[in-house]
Amino acid sequence: VVNKDSSTYDKSVKYFRAELPQIRWAPILFISAQTGQRVQKIYETVDAAVKAHRRRISTSILNEVLRDAVAWQPPPAKRNGSQAKIYYCNQVSTRPPTIVVFVNEPSLVSDNYKRYLDRKFRESIDGFDASPIRWIFRGKRVREIDRDTRGNMNGDPGDGGRGSNYPFPHAS
Repeated sequence: VVNKDSSTYDKSVKYFRAELPQIRWAPILFISAQTGQRVQKIYETVDAAVKAHRRRISTSILNEVLRDAVAWQPPPAKRNGSQAKIYYCNQVSTRPPTIVVFVNEPSLVSDNYKRYLDRKFRESIDGFDASPIRWIFRGKRVREIDRDTRGNMNGDPGDGGRGSNYPFPHAS
């Protein structure tokens, strides 16, 4: 909320957008402290922010927006050639809206790409313009990594039927 006069409007917008880029999504209200003009808009904006804070979006819509964002701009590759693979996303809670994005390796998703996804979601889905969105990037679970490295419990074709003794590795 900014006290409005003819000289503060442009300065205030530039200041907030430049100095507080992490809350670029927040609305800026200009009121007149002298006349009380537009003071009622404060309450309307707070109500809209509460509604956005409690909003739930279906997984299909989230994944459609994610697919479009990744198709338009894929995650950047690191110098060693590794690149994040984004599988899908899901909203796990509200207050604030929390979106979990499942990727192959969370450390490969840069902060710039996270901001890009946040911006694309805000542009594509109405109603998140007055609330923060919490982003969680999750990789493979330990159980899945174990399953991948452990190999096939029944053995591989051509191993003579030896197979594996998992979960009893010392059994012979």
